[in-house]
Order: sequence, then structure tokens, then C-alpha cells
Amino acid sequence: MAGFSGIVLRMLQVAVGYDMNKPLSWRIFISFGLFISFIILLVSEVILYILPSGKPASREAFRLIGLTKPEWQNQHIIFGFAFSVVALFHLSVINWQGFFSCLKAKTSEGLKSPVEFFVIVLLTVLFGFCTCYKIQPFSPVPEFGKSISKTLAPQGTKQPGMEQGAVCAVKGSKE
Repeated sequence: MAGFSGIVLRMLQVAVGYDMNKPLSWRIFISFGLFISFIILLVSEVILYILPSGKPASREAFRLIGLTKPEWQNQHIIFGFAFSVVALFHLSVINWQGFFSCLKAKTSEGLKSPVEFFVIVLLTVLFGFCTCYKIQPFSPVPEFGKSISKTLAPQGTKQPGMEQGAVCAVKGSKE
């Protein structure tokens, strides 16, 4: 019992009286890790979506559920990394047989049905383009977040990114 699993088992024994003779179920451990990190990502995403931008939100006095906006950003970044690492561990260690056999089958068969792949790539590009250039139905989503942020910001403060007509910068475009 060395390494990470030993530390986890010892913490469990101390915290909840875990039986050290019982093996740790990595499948359950990873599933809980994915679920909890996803919930924290979701909560921090909603909070970052509605908090005002700029100095008013960064001040120590402006807190939501005990954290400032930079602290929420840090939570979002760290749990985003945690979610990614745990998801990779889930695919490559816990479910590696099913995952790699599926990959092997698809690559040996070739892409006989490329429709799904091309549709998701097309949707991803479309979502990115429409969001960047504020095309319906995507433009109301950031605007709604900005309107909520305006109501939370102190009166008379201008928030960055609230200018009218701002679009994504394209390399080589005139600004």
C-alpha cells in the first residue's frame, strides 16, 4: 500500500473508519471524481457567467458564496484540469479495454460512416463562428450574461467587453 492509493486509503480510514483490508474500487472512485468535478465546474461556470467583469468583480468586497471572481476563476481552472485528468484516467486505465478495442475496430474498419464525425466537426465550427460573430441563436446567450452582470455591478462602473459591436479578432483584420 504505497503511493497515491495508500494515501487515499489512509485518509478514508481516518475520516470515516474505512476498512484498510477492503480494496479501493477505482471505478467508483473515478466515477465520484468525475461527478464532483463536473458539478464544481458547472457551478463555477454559472457564477463566472453572471458575475460582473472588471475591477468591481475583482475587489475583495465582492464575493459570491464566499469567493471573489478571481478565486472562482481559479476553482474553475483547477477543477477543469482535474476533470480532464480523471476523464483521461477513466478512459485509459479503468475502461481501457473497451475504449481501445473500439478505437482498434474503428481504425481497422476505416471510417465507413463518417457522417457522425463530420456533423460534430461542422457543428463545432458553426457554434464557434456564430458565437464569435454574434449570430442568432447564439448572440443572446452572452448578452443575457452581460445583462445579469450589469445588475450585479455597482452603479456607474463600466465593464470591459461591454462595447457595442465587438467581434472576435481575426488575424489580419483591421481594428
